[in-house]
Amino acid sequence: MDRFVYQQRGSRNDVTTPPESQQAAPGGKKVLDRLFGEGRLLTAVIILVVELALLLIATSVPLGSASQQALQGEANNLSSTVSGLTGPGLFFYIFTHNAEIAYAEMVPVLGAIIWLGSIFVTGQLIQAAAVANGEPGILYGTATLILPFSIVELSAYVVAVTSGTMLLVSLAKHTLRQEARVLALEVGLVAALLSTAAAMETITIEDPYLGLALWVPTGFAIILLVKVVRRVARQAAPVGLL
Repeated sequence: MDRFVYQQRGSRNDVTTPPESQQAAPGGKKVLDRLFGEGRLLTAVIILVVELALLLIATSVPLGSASQQALQGEANNLSSTVSGLTGPGLFFYIFTHNAEIAYAEMVPVLGAIIWLGSIFVTGQLIQAAAVANGEPGILYGTATLILPFSIVELSAYVVAVTSGTMLLVSLAKHTLRQEARVLALEVGLVAALLSTAAAMETITIEDPYLGLALWVPTGFAIILLVKVVRRVARQAAPVGLL
């Protein structure tokens, strides 16, 4: 009898706990694993490179006289609208305008087309403004990227397009349910980035020197973000493109 009890106890103690890497990850960690997965980050980097390259190309492709006049008229209308706004009104105008574009870019396939068209037209508008002042478009394009609010705003578009791309991939892999939680997080992230960019652009329009000084907090934020992403990515489970 004692021997039987001992064997039963031993069999219970022999139950092994699966390694930590095989245990089910908490819901929040699963979302971070997908958000910072290697494939997703690589997709975002590729989209960012394409975005910057397309913007600079659009500022340097020669414009015909008709296109120059049309774009110049559009740039003048935009400038007059912005010049009539200050403070919260200017912030709200910038944020809502950019948010309409960014959230449209989150739609799979169609969003990517909207993104390409939006970036190219933005580059052409920059070139039209440069030509009107007798300057090369590429110079204005490069100067635009020097402004810190531009980097934050372009990053929001990268998040949006990456989200739409990953939705398409998750649909093909039948993992749309898991992707939905990441999508909710990305919707909030896009809003945060665009509101920050709108505030920075408002400051830059009202005080260009203060706008350039925003590189100080922006630089610290970029360094912190890189460290956080690297740390989370090291801990994230391999999830392929998702």
